[in-house]
Amino acid sequence: MALGELDFIAILIIGLAYLLAGLSKGAIGFGLPIIAIPLVAIVLPAHIAIALTAAPILLSNSYQAFFRADPVGVIRRFWPLIVAMLIGSTIGSQILTRVDQHTASIIVGVVLLCFVALQGFSIRPEISHRGERILKPIAGMASGLLGGTTGILGPPFLILLVALRLPKDAFVGAIGLLYFIGIMPLYVTLVLKGVIARDEAILSGLVCIPLFAGMFAGAWLRGRISAKVFQRVLLIGIFAIGVNLIRRGFE
Repeated sequence: MALGELDFIAILIIGLAYLLAGLSKGAIGFGLPIIAIPLVAIVLPAHIAIALTAAPILLSNSYQAFFRADPVGVIRRFWPLIVAMLIGSTIGSQILTRVDQHTASIIVGVVLLCFVALQGFSIRPEISHRGERILKPIAGMASGLLGGTTGILGPPFLILLVALRLPKDAFVGAIGLLYFIGIMPLYVTLVLKGVIARDEAILSGLVCIPLFAGMFAGAWLRGRISAKVFQRVLLIGIFAIGVNLIRRGFE
């Protein structure tokens, strides 16, 4: 992809995508790839849309992971999930570069609709200590395969973290560290296969500008409106994006 090939409409959509993604991340703590990837995929191939999340995800989650969490404690508790997630992400990233754009659009669309369904129906099961030991590698493998194939790593382990009833700061820190570690095989694969080259790396860095603007705005907004109201609006938007991606995949 050459930066000079992007027209004004494409640049506007990409900027808006990361502004909205930052707004979500700042307001409710997650949502960056779920919002950014489908919107950017409207104007760019799905694998390029995923590649552009490299700098935004690594920068935003490194802060969450290493400044708002206990990295050693998270790794000690969740190492079975992390190992399984790394394996799954490595396998999934090999699939990503082999599927066509229509198939990738359908996959991302279905993932989004499943995420909306889980959030909309408030599916938050409580898990025992024995159940946690069993589910960690399962959630890790599911997250890795999903993240490697679509760039959307979070939903499986996010559901597990919610079910474990972690304290707020521990929850936010664990999300950041798990995402930071689990997404690395995908980006390494995309670099080795030439999907992330000079122009993609530059654009990935540039989209951090609207992203962090959105994050600051989201943090400001969080203190002034109900998080429940904002999340409902967000889920409606994600649902519409998912349906549109599935429609485009079958065209």
